[in-house]
Amino acid sequence: MTGSPENTLDTDADRDPRLEWRDGVPVSGRFGEAYFSREDGLAEARRVFLDGCSLPDAWAGRHRFTVGETGFGTGLNFLATWDLWRRHRPADGVLHYLAVEGYPIRRGTLVGVLRPFRELAPLAKALTDRYPGDQPGLHRIWFPEDGVCLTLAIGEVNAMLPRLEARADAWFLDGFAPARNPAMWSDRVLSEVARLTSGYARLAGSTSATAVRRGLEAAGFTVERRPDVGGKREAIAGVFRGPVAVSPAPWFDPPPPLPRPDRVAVIGAGIAGASLAGALARRGVPTRWFDRREGPAAEASGNPVGILMPRPTVRDTAAGALSAVALAYARAMAGASGISFGGDGVLELAVDDAAEARQAALAATGRLAPVDGQRVDASTASRIAGVALDRPGLWFRGSGWVDPRQWTQAMAGGAPLLAGTEITGLDRHGLGWRLTHARGEAEEVDAVIVATGAAMAFPAFEHLPLTPVRGQLSFPNATDASRRLRAVLVYGGYLSPMIEGRHAAGASYDREGFDLTAWPQPVRPDDHTRIRDAMPGAVRRLMEGGFGVEIEGRASLRSTTTDQLPLAGPVVDPAAFRAAYARLTIDRRRTGGSPAPYMPGLFMLTGLGSRGLVTAPLLAELVVAALLGEPWPVERRVAEAVHPSRFLLRALKRQQV
Repeated sequence: MTGSPENTLDTDADRDPRLEWRDGVPVSGRFGEAYFSREDGLAEARRVFLDGCSLPDAWAGRHRFTVGETGFGTGLNFLATWDLWRRHRPADGVLHYLAVEGYPIRRGTLVGVLRPFRELAPLAKALTDRYPGDQPGLHRIWFPEDGVCLTLAIGEVNAMLPRLEARADAWFLDGFAPARNPAMWSDRVLSEVARLTSGYARLAGSTSATAVRRGLEAAGFTVERRPDVGGKREAIAGVFRGPVAVSPAPWFDPPPPLPRPDRVAVIGAGIAGASLAGALARRGVPTRWFDRREGPAAEASGNPVGILMPRPTVRDTAAGALSAVALAYARAMAGASGISFGGDGVLELAVDDAAEARQAALAATGRLAPVDGQRVDASTASRIAGVALDRPGLWFRGSGWVDPRQWTQAMAGGAPLLAGTEITGLDRHGLGWRLTHARGEAEEVDAVIVATGAAMAFPAFEHLPLTPVRGQLSFPNATDASRRLRAVLVYGGYLSPMIEGRHAAGASYDREGFDLTAWPQPVRPDDHTRIRDAMPGAVRRLMEGGFGVEIEGRASLRSTTTDQLPLAGPVVDPAAFRAAYARLTIDRRRTGGSPAPYMPGLFMLTGLGSRGLVTAPLLAELVVAALLGEPWPVERRVAEAVHPSRFLLRALKRQQV
């Protein structure tokens, strides 16, 4: 259950529910209350929450439906909802379940807690197999066989709810009693529940305390008591009547959703486009997926080796938060796809004293544990890597390398690609978009997601600061010493373990001095030398003799932005945006205003730079969620940090218009 006497969640102990057993029922020692009825917890969940929200009738005929919950607890309400959904699922329907939990039960314990509910055993196993435990932040877990998506927010409820974005169709308020857990039922929590609610959404709660009913009514709900509902004798039910909360930052709010588009186009078949095609396929959205090359991962995503690792930051930044949650999602997707990361993790070497100081500062923040990282000295680093190293570093145990071509195919999830089809025109047409092929053919779609660095060729994206960057990999031959390398080494560049008698070493990084139209990009011998010379001493000694007279390489172009963060989300009309928020040039702290002037049905996912293998799968979920009106898989600050409108907003506030 969620709530916080201390209002902080900085340590594992802070998140410990102190679970104990009394009369065969799990009890939170922290709050002194059972998680569910001693008589029949599943029947209680069905009576209080499913019946209280009129399920399954409320989702009848709905293509997608969102349930929100404060207090995930044992997951029993989720499993009961999932079970009901399986039996009464609308055709091709998608169920989103967004839950907040401040004191998560550990995975091993949860298995035992759910064991008595035998009729839910297959679902309980699927949940516990993928359950994130006590790792803070947002976790998105798909159960695609039933069209069910769980977004679990681990953190104190007052802190987590303001970070979320959703429009729930039903709410389960399932905290411990207000007298034991007052933070769970505060006016702030109830107002946030209202903010995250769609019009006429239903609500069910496990208490009818007067203060709670008044708080809900003040937030816009009509509430009635439901006496004698199983073990929850004071249950309530309600309906949201509004008003809808006014957003302080409308320039970042999602556009009106397209809940059931007939056809969505995805342009680009690198890792971004493949992740989008897969995300749409999981939801049963008819998709036209295009690429100008003859297959997926033909350009920058076609390197034979790519590194998946986090980029934690010393300060608590949106970039660092994105890195952590994206890696967790990538690892979950890898597991679901049967892909294993190569190598014994990734070792990020502290190549000088400044890097070592930064790593020490990072370790002191506690941000390494959520990304499975730890500081190691040179001796330990050598033992992990299997080769002699002379510098300390950070070891990311759960990271490694993948074949980007295999990774891209896996993220696409079997979505069909219209290869060899270049889109040269993108124009508004009625309520949708007209795509013009290079061959002169045209077709119409409801929405378009551009997922290629070539986005800058379309006028709709000209206002965005996308920059092409050329990168080259070298494939030096393995040496007697380097054959023993077990972990990926990162040091500004990187070196993979031996793969088929050679390594992947990278990468050069050039913003100019290349032909943007050349395909394939020519490999430059001088770049092999640059890559070798960038290696720190121990790594260079390891590869002595590996860079022969003739070695192979691969060069490609990718796009990046001026702030090194991707562009992921809906696209506005820039002139209308400047006009709508012109007052920000006078008062940069101004809040509120009219909805953002989005170009209906136009979205993008590009500018991922060299980190797309990690970030693309999760950001594809964000883009598709914004398109369809689903809960976001990331915190609002992360979504705002990658929102395409951020550059227009900054320019207004800096009077650069």
